[in-house]
Amino acid sequence: MNNTHRYFTTPIYYASGEPHAGHLYSTALMNILERHYQHRGMATRTLTGMDEHGEKIEEKAKSVSKAPQQLVDELALKWKEIFGQFAFSYDIFMRTTSAEHKKNVTQILQRCFDKGDIYFGEHEGHYCVDCEAFLTGKEMDEKNHCLVHKRPTELRREGNYYFRVQKYLPQIIDLIRKGEIVSQRRYINELAALAESFEGDLSISRPKTRTQWGIELPFDKNHVAYVWFDALPNYVTGIGGIDAAQTSPLWNSATHVIGRDILKFHGLFWPAILLSLGLKIPRLCVTGWLLSGGHKMSKSLGNVIAPADLLPLGRDAFVNTAFRLANPGEDVDLTIKTITERFNADLANGIGNLASRTLTMIEKYFEGVIPAFHIEQQIEDERLLADQASALPALVETAFDEFRLADALQQTWELIARTDKYIANQKPWELGKHGDDASRARLANVLAHSTAVLRNVGYLVAAFFPERMTELLLALGEDTNQMHNAYNKARDFYDIRKGYKLSVIPRLFQRIEVTSTSAAAALSSPVPSSKASGKTTNAMNTKAPEATPTSSAPTTTTEISIDDFSKVQIRIGTVINAELVEGSTKLLRLRVSLGELGLRQIFSGIREWITPEELVNRKVLIASNLAPRKMKFGVSEGMLLSAEGQNGKVLPVFVNEEMKEGSLLA
Repeated sequence: MNNTHRYFTTPIYYASGEPHAGHLYSTALMNILERHYQHRGMATRTLTGMDEHGEKIEEKAKSVSKAPQQLVDELALKWKEIFGQFAFSYDIFMRTTSAEHKKNVTQILQRCFDKGDIYFGEHEGHYCVDCEAFLTGKEMDEKNHCLVHKRPTELRREGNYYFRVQKYLPQIIDLIRKGEIVSQRRYINELAALAESFEGDLSISRPKTRTQWGIELPFDKNHVAYVWFDALPNYVTGIGGIDAAQTSPLWNSATHVIGRDILKFHGLFWPAILLSLGLKIPRLCVTGWLLSGGHKMSKSLGNVIAPADLLPLGRDAFVNTAFRLANPGEDVDLTIKTITERFNADLANGIGNLASRTLTMIEKYFEGVIPAFHIEQQIEDERLLADQASALPALVETAFDEFRLADALQQTWELIARTDKYIANQKPWELGKHGDDASRARLANVLAHSTAVLRNVGYLVAAFFPERMTELLLALGEDTNQMHNAYNKARDFYDIRKGYKLSVIPRLFQRIEVTSTSAAAALSSPVPSSKASGKTTNAMNTKAPEATPTSSAPTTTTEISIDDFSKVQIRIGTVINAELVEGSTKLLRLRVSLGELGLRQIFSGIREWITPEELVNRKVLIASNLAPRKMKFGVSEGMLLSAEGQNGKVLPVFVNEEMKEGSLLA
């Protein structure tokens, strides 16, 4: 694959309904890949669109008393509208009913026919209208119902045209085994098994007596092209047709983003067609299932997440969770609760909090002017931070080349966590209290290193969060018109805009607040789609008393039984983020990780005695099984255990860093 061009496609989505979360995932993935390679200086093209022919579409149109073309025209507008709501971009929105595509498919059919790779034959078998395919015994239950669509198949006998898949099968199997069609190990084995067990050839036509909604075969006016032979060539149409694809640098660096359920069509049938045409076979980026609450999303289970459910949270929240939890190819478990928690932890409390802390201190201590490095005073922690940041661009590039996007994000957020810990250790708020030259130089170094990390991260994750990272980079004085050079810039850790005066301190990611009991309950489990529920639960601003710190010791001693004590679960937690609560003089808002139990929002009334920076990345004790408490500023999901110190301060009970996060105190 060349290093100057990239061509990314999603599947063209079947025009039988509106988009769901799986379609959003594939389209978001295409956009992220496109931007990443643009930021490495490559020319790109992207394609998505609609697969609009076939018996199923014709059947759907009849059921709603519309002509097939009217139905697909309306759906295409709806899909474009929803993609626009999520700010998805594409160079080409391919529609298989377009004149350009029909011309391309007709040329491909004729060339394959002239080469002898298409022949006429008869077949009898069980046909699934939803699959638009004859099924094998393994694809049906004992009643001959389709295992995917749970509906009866039809026993059909008809004459169709066939493409000679068997002719190219040995060559395809060899390419699969070499990792040249799909490089994800899990799918190399799965695709190889599909290829090695495949029998017969591919039916590529349907008689007009069954359906007329398709592209007519150029060599037989009584047949239309089978929907998959019609759909797959769309990727070549996007390049300009089969002749243009022969020499196109885009086609020679093409990647198809597909779901695992269409692996056979893209990894077996499409390569066979391309070998017949003498065209290069694109590589595949295969995605896993989208789950919700541990189950594959399904309308019958009521756990489908629709675009309307995700819009209030925003594209960044969806993207962060979908690509942080698992690499493409692995199954992703998405719930509204998970999306909300990860947004607050990773974005609001992660990069957002680091940016706010750093830039606010630059404003406070240096009159808003980015300080210069004092390399002569650089300490070991700073050298290690710079080394990690400087190595990160290459690690992210490798991760993207291998479709390990979650690994790329994880490595980036490890740098953010290290920076948070570095700031907590250096205590710049203490250094700012002193006016001597040594303290000022140390303070400048701390904020310069933190600024450099922000700049590094801003360039490296701009592919995921383009709008917010553009805001961050502009705030740091960077030229965002040069994003094609982003990775070269990220490699130079020390190239910050020293002396640049901040014009604004952006609030990159606003926390998603849940301030009503009903909303908190809704976040605890998968939320059915808005169509099913008929309404969206909104957070409410309900007033409740502020929390006050618990006294360090009771004034009287009350004996309890061991059974009473065993009801309280005290666990080891790590404070991921701590921040002041605006409008309160007592409270800190904490985000605490309890290992497998996930993240908890906890309000603690210890603001008088400890700063947020002193809490971050510290291990603490949490009463984890308290009922959620509705408060003025949000829902508190546990209690931080504190005690009075010898100086009268009420402080958290910190525990050894080697204690396992989430473990139960025994």
